[in-house]
Amino acid sequence: MSHHTLPHHHAESGHEPLDTKAIDASVKLPVIILFGNAIHWLVVASLLSLVLSIKLVAPGFLGGVSFLTYGRLAPMARDLMLYGWASQAALAAGIWLMARLCGRPLGEGLGGVFLRTLIISATVLWNLAVLLGTLAILAGYSSGVEWLEYPGWASAMLLLSFLLIGIWAVLLFDRRTTGHAEVAQWYLVAAFCWFPWVYGTANLLLVWKPIQASAQGPIQSWFCGSLLALWLLPVALAAAYALLPRLTQNHLNRRHLATLGFWMLLFLGGWNGMDRLIGGPVPAWMTSAGVVAGVLFLIPVIMIVINLLGMPRHGVHGAKIIPSNFLHMGIYALIVVGVIGSISSLPSVSGALRFTAFTEAKTQLWILGAISLPLFGVLYESLPQLLGRECWNQTFSSRHYILTLVGIGMLVVLMILGGLFTGLALSDPTISFLNITSYSYPFHLLECVAQLLLCVAALFLAMNVSVALAGDYLLNKQTGK
Repeated sequence: MSHHTLPHHHAESGHEPLDTKAIDASVKLPVIILFGNAIHWLVVASLLSLVLSIKLVAPGFLGGVSFLTYGRLAPMARDLMLYGWASQAALAAGIWLMARLCGRPLGEGLGGVFLRTLIISATVLWNLAVLLGTLAILAGYSSGVEWLEYPGWASAMLLLSFLLIGIWAVLLFDRRTTGHAEVAQWYLVAAFCWFPWVYGTANLLLVWKPIQASAQGPIQSWFCGSLLALWLLPVALAAAYALLPRLTQNHLNRRHLATLGFWMLLFLGGWNGMDRLIGGPVPAWMTSAGVVAGVLFLIPVIMIVINLLGMPRHGVHGAKIIPSNFLHMGIYALIVVGVIGSISSLPSVSGALRFTAFTEAKTQLWILGAISLPLFGVLYESLPQLLGRECWNQTFSSRHYILTLVGIGMLVVLMILGGLFTGLALSDPTISFLNITSYSYPFHLLECVAQLLLCVAALFLAMNVSVALAGDYLLNKQTGK
């Protein structure tokens, strides 16, 4: 298997081919630990999401257990998906991609050991914060702020953990040996710089030292939009920009559009959550800015699509098919996110669909589609490179891919349809609220099936990674490493 998947650009820039084996060996342990823990939390979050979907159909399910109420399980599942799975997988993907693209191993000699120890310690701190924060929500000590439900001390642990990893990533970019910066590196540096600002500011103003109530709504909306569009999405796009040209053996299509798309994404990303405020007690300019940003967000999405989907796929074969498919489907999901976001940000549409499953469909498509699918692609591409051999069980890989796509597609379509039916019914004063809930029952029932598929898909991924790592452990034991 070739170890020169990522850095083929050195032939163009005049640099010597990189020793990718040394780079992979230097980041192997931190990346595998991050990805392994992320997959663990993905399985837990998927199981909790399945339980939540069952509770919507059968409210008495687990009703005898006082602390397993919907109001506690819902923030637990969402925060585990955001911080346990997506953010941790983004850190793993970011470390591997940054090291490969910058052409530098993770330090030299004792410095490398120190950096690896630092990142592993930060990973332990991150997962400890996720675990304790989740238990705090379960015990009823949630902060009550959407997507920031962890208590202040747990949020501080997460921020410190990220800084220990993120500072290294930015310094590595500054000391790169590859000369010019690739598009993927732009997105990685932006993501690693934006997260501490977004997460730290939101926690400071909403959790650690809350400001007056009238300002909390806009800040919380800004945070939700920025967390997705300025932290997780840039890492997912960095993966696509770094890997798809290599996997398809092509150059970016119309590369000159990438610069404008990058800056427009950064400019609009922070405003992307302001459409949540439509109809709320906030200044009109805030909601207007949210509407404009939601519609204009389609422009960078179109540019990204032209860059990445304009390349032919004839060079993809064998073991590269699964990571390529995940990356491509992530871009398709981003297209749908852009279209749905632009439509739902219109005041007339928002007024009818704001408090329905339509809003949740957009959030699920963000997290499960536009963000998680490219991260899966990085995982499937990086682990064989890190282990130095083909390690995937192709049956598990294909089942994970199919079940994930079917589960996401089914879940999002059902939520959109359920939201449309509910929204139309809510706008009709002749229909009682009891009847409206009965209309949504079939959709909730089928959503249980979709969540079950996603849960099984996560289990297939966990089994696949476990088999790969177990095989590596046995191989190293036999060779005496």
